[in-house]
Amino acid sequence: MEDDKGFKPDDSGLAPYSITDMDDDKILAGLIRDYPDALSDRKRLQALLLDLFPQDKRKRNLLMIVFDDGIVDEMRGLAQIDKMALHRFVRSVEMGYDIRTRSAEAAVMAWAKAMGLSMEGKDVPENVMRALAHAQESSPAQKKEWVPCESDSLYEYEETSRGLRILKYVDFDEPVVVIPNVIEGKKVIAVGNYAFKGCVGIEKVIVSEGIEILGNGAFLNCRGLKEVSLPTSLRGIGSTDATGCPKILGSEIKYEGAFEYSGLESVTVPESVKYIGENSFAGCGQLRRAALPDKLKEIRENTFRWCKSLREVVFPRELDTVRISAFEGCDVLQTVDLPEGVTSIEEGAFAGCKGLESIYIPDSVVEIGGGKGTGFLKTFGEPDERHENFTIRCHLGSYAMQYARAQQIRCVQG
Repeated sequence: MEDDKGFKPDDSGLAPYSITDMDDDKILAGLIRDYPDALSDRKRLQALLLDLFPQDKRKRNLLMIVFDDGIVDEMRGLAQIDKMALHRFVRSVEMGYDIRTRSAEAAVMAWAKAMGLSMEGKDVPENVMRALAHAQESSPAQKKEWVPCESDSLYEYEETSRGLRILKYVDFDEPVVVIPNVIEGKKVIAVGNYAFKGCVGIEKVIVSEGIEILGNGAFLNCRGLKEVSLPTSLRGIGSTDATGCPKILGSEIKYEGAFEYSGLESVTVPESVKYIGENSFAGCGQLRRAALPDKLKEIRENTFRWCKSLREVVFPRELDTVRISAFEGCDVLQTVDLPEGVTSIEEGAFAGCKGLESIYIPDSVVEIGGGKGTGFLKTFGEPDERHENFTIRCHLGSYAMQYARAQQIRCVQG
């Protein structure tokens, strides 16, 4: 029996596969009913498809492609399938195996119907479905291909030497908003300061590939915003300082964070980002997890201040400095493991973290409590504000051990 895995059905030039004139879903439903183990055994499934469709290599290959792409396995855990998921499955087959859209959709639908999945949800705007699918075509570590993504939403914008900067979102709040990378045929390079400030009805934002910068306060007070998809083209979130502010953002510098006081529940910052400005996620009371890019050198002042639900932080591998009050008031943060290479933890960095039980401080740290703050905040807060079992994990003879002794903080071998 030949292995058809590498065959591309649309290479033959024949008409695309369609389920409109055949009962493939009913045949597949019978296969699933009579041979449920086949969905866990590729060779078994391939043999059964050969028996069921002996004269149609094209069909067998398409159905196997959906299986090999992991879609069938994902469907097995669903009771219903919405149009966003369906579109994502179709795009995965279409783009990953060079299959025509019509053929990919027919194969995916055949499996979905065979497994008894009902459709749910309202129609989703095409630009949203396209952006959702594109956001999932590559892993976060891969550079994604830039594809034009326009939008029917209304924006005020201005032209810069490098491209358009969105100044303001002037449409009604929608549950899902796709920020386009093209407006009237011109490339969008940045989302400017306060562009979406106060848009409390937006629940999810998809930032299209090609956009490089998010300005200060871009999503300030977007309290309904629970999820954001950031592109691999993104280089910076917020401004640097009054002299180093990227010109693309304009001249206004107030250091209000890009997502400050938003409703974000989780955020993964792409590896392409080299700078995250002050206050970027401050006051995000629902934020539970934050994953930062490996090459980020600093966690800036107040970046996660008062993120009272923050439980997990994935720290950058190349992190050098944790700035003033970076994690102040993160009540439920329990354990912190700073990466090797960190040299400085500034004052108030973990003040008010009442749930913090332990922190690992590597030998590379040579300064704790520095910085240009008021000097009133201790790095780990006042003794009566700390967890009763707060412990510094470190190595014998390290600077961290000396600091722990001087501050009368319990320390153990890290």
